[in-house]
Amino acid sequence: MAEINDIRWTKLRKLLTYAMNDVPFYRDMWTEAGVDPRRFTSPADLVHLPVTTRAALLTGQQQDGFGLSRRTDYQMTHSSGTTGPRVYLPFTRADMQVKYASYLREFYATGWRLGVRSAALHYSGHPEFGGRYSGEPDRDNYVDIRSFVFRWLHQRVLLPPYPAAESGDDEVVAGWYDALRQRPPFLLETMDFGILALWRYIEERGLPPLRIPKMIVLATLSPDLRRRLERAFSTEVFNRFGPHEMEGVAYECGEHAGLHLAIDSVHAEFLDDEDRPVRAGEPGRIVLTDLDSYLMPLIRYEIGDIGAFRDEPCRCGRVFPLMQDIICRTRDIFRDESGQPLLPRPLIAAVQDEPAVRFFQLIQTAGGQIEARIVPDPASWTDAHTTRLRAKLASLMPAGFRIDVVAIDRVQLEGNGKFSPAKALAHHRGGLESCVSL
Repeated sequence: MAEINDIRWTKLRKLLTYAMNDVPFYRDMWTEAGVDPRRFTSPADLVHLPVTTRAALLTGQQQDGFGLSRRTDYQMTHSSGTTGPRVYLPFTRADMQVKYASYLREFYATGWRLGVRSAALHYSGHPEFGGRYSGEPDRDNYVDIRSFVFRWLHQRVLLPPYPAAESGDDEVVAGWYDALRQRPPFLLETMDFGILALWRYIEERGLPPLRIPKMIVLATLSPDLRRRLERAFSTEVFNRFGPHEMEGVAYECGEHAGLHLAIDSVHAEFLDDEDRPVRAGEPGRIVLTDLDSYLMPLIRYEIGDIGAFRDEPCRCGRVFPLMQDIICRTRDIFRDESGQPLLPRPLIAAVQDEPAVRFFQLIQTAGGQIEARIVPDPASWTDAHTTRLRAKLASLMPAGFRIDVVAIDRVQLEGNGKFSPAKALAHHRGGLESCVSL
């Protein structure tokens, strides 16, 4: 661990010196705050720097605060835009190789290896689709290299995404099933909506099950839902945390005790609303520093997610510390009329544990009411299920919050094709302090 910490500090000190000397965006921001990071003596001193918000980063790009106008040795990709406006991200070829190494480490932790069959089921707005499903011009960086690597080295089949704005398009899901039956992968990377839609499709029609030894499901699943998915697909489910802004932040190993933070390439902080570090197990805003990015450095960048770190070692023997699965997006924290926040994660887990629910979304409306909008299994759902689920959810909520269970036909997807299990349609005053997370 001492060696890893030395590597981290060497990388961080070099990055901070470069940003202060050569990046106007950071030099101006830090000078205004009265802080010179060249005087820091350890990673703990980062708390003295202001947090970089998405809005500030976008403004910095518009003002050429990273000097990109003077360079031509890069290509652009972008964030998904789920937690706010898209952030366009420049990468040199060398940057892409470093990020790919982090990406590969996440996949190797599952037991998959290069040359072994894989498949991917992305959301429709993923840059790899080049805007084909979003209707907007788009292009990923270094497309030719990516295509070669994924096709030949990963032996990967890229399945078409779910293009509709709501659930219920069985024709698309049928195509996934047929493709995976014809060419079974060892590993499938997907998101929660895609794998749930595929599972329900197979189950409702009594089709022969798919056997996929390993899955990376980019979502936080309740333990019970994860076990049911593993039984349905004869698989082992893993998670990873790799936002487009910086690949390879954290990944799950075979012990399934949390996500290993890749501290040799990313410095992660978990902060309260006053930008103070939270204690282990407490929810905090995730703030990341990419230790390998110099073209457009991301230093104390608030990613838009809520998470918590763990202070116990993993049984696998890796020295990388652990964090929990992502708790929620910052924008999706529920609040009562006084602004008291409620993290939706326990509510999501409670609905995920209900086998008779096909899909669901927890929506806090403008009036503050929370609605558990569920697509029930018509063959098994009864009024008793509604009553029981409403009582269970109410027991997880403090006074000041109201909830109802509403049966619907379809759930809505985001404009980029991602699915959000919880959405706060109206934001109220208040923050993470004294946040309720039962």
